[in-house]
Amino acid sequence: MSSGILSKISFKIESAWGTAVVPDKSLAVHTGDGIQTDNDVQLPTSIKNQLAKNSTAFIGARKHEGSFDVDFIPGYIGYFLKSLFGSLTSGTKAGETIVYEHALAEAETKPSLTVEQSVGEITRRFAGVIITGMKLASKTGGAVTASFNVKAKSSASATAITPAYETVRPFNFADCAIATGFKIGGTAFDEVEAFEIEFKNGVEMSHAHGSSDPAFNFIAGGHEVSGKVDLYLNSDSAAKYAEYLNNTQSSIELNLIGDAIGTASFYKLNLVIPRAHFKASNFPITDNKNMISLEFDGVYDTVTSKLISGVLTNLTAAYT
Repeated sequence: MSSGILSKISFKIESAWGTAVVPDKSLAVHTGDGIQTDNDVQLPTSIKNQLAKNSTAFIGARKHEGSFDVDFIPGYIGYFLKSLFGSLTSGTKAGETIVYEHALAEAETKPSLTVEQSVGEITRRFAGVIITGMKLASKTGGAVTASFNVKAKSSASATAITPAYETVRPFNFADCAIATGFKIGGTAFDEVEAFEIEFKNGVEMSHAHGSSDPAFNFIAGGHEVSGKVDLYLNSDSAAKYAEYLNNTQSSIELNLIGDAIGTASFYKLNLVIPRAHFKASNFPITDNKNMISLEFDGVYDTVTSKLISGVLTNLTAAYT
């Protein structure tokens, strides 16, 4: 028996959906379900002069699905963001030689990964893994975390690779700077106590005759963006309650700034939701600090032709 603390998750981007490759990078994860296989076992029944109800069984429309919870380290995580958004375009940052900016944009085709999940005596490689959703979250005093939902095409036994982790530190709440960190309608708020931003790309796996594993993937229902921000209540944050009542739409922007890199740059993540509406708000009665909570949904912006976009800045030249 081996210790769970020695479990490891590794991955590599694929050149074609479902064509497995040998992972060469590893991702530090929190405890959780990981990817699990549901064989969807079918037990056909019929009346044939016997008391037993079930007399045979077969594998139905098998699914390989799950999630990974991680601290947001602005390096390897770009591969997961590329699969989530669909498009990641890299270029050298202006004025730098070793610092790169990676523009994230929505695209229909989602790049896939082979993910190796090694837990004790079981090592499985899941091919055709697509990131179907991400919830980015932070609370005062904690790390910025990301929860990634995943779906895979197939699973096979494997010999675990030697893990290869990055040494970059994760973002934390202090990296959401007061002057630029969380903006609503272009104005930075220094009253943020916690936030969540969730992006779902709607990818589903579909089965066809001939195999228990999925035959292809498609987008069902479209992309969705939602979120929540908890603010200390003052005159600035109270003004957002009036916007909720009036259904005023505003942009939402997140800027995380980490350690210095290159000549005059930093590890960064910038996410922009150009148009959002507040769908719920509350300001509970309390004997402690007064707070206001705002929940929002992203709405397609006809000016920028975007629902959500982003830029990741780091030392990775390309995500290929």
